[in-house]
Amino acid sequence: MDDKRTILLQAMGYSDKAIDYINNRTNVGEIENASITAKSQGTCGDIMILHLLLEEKLIRDAKYEYIGCAGLQAAASALTEMIIGKKLSEINQIEAADVLAFVGGLPQQKHECALLASNTLKEALRIQREKQPAD
Repeated sequence: MDDKRTILLQAMGYSDKAIDYINNRTNVGEIENASITAKSQGTCGDIMILHLLLEEKLIRDAKYEYIGCAGLQAAASALTEMIIGKKLSEINQIEAADVLAFVGGLPQQKHECALLASNTLKEALRIQREKQPAD
């Protein structure tokens, strides 16, 4: 990504980690034959689609697609990094504040993006519970 964009993102309040996620497009994409695909829309109109590949109750891979801003991209990348390799039982309490802490900071006006990311995860977990009720 060009240096001007990085400088602008820094000036807006994005952490270095968030900028790295944006520049590298961390975990952006689709998982063919995903175990779960969940979609949520934020009040701003942004959309996130989360794809999870499960093995037993372990998240082997997580990718996302989005229509939205750099804040959503950073938050969604952070969320996927947080959950890959975790058991479903370990991630069901993830909230927007956890995503914000993990990414290291987003501009105040982009905090809603972390909420959209955590809400999309909650939707994925809801879908999983419907598919396979707890033992």
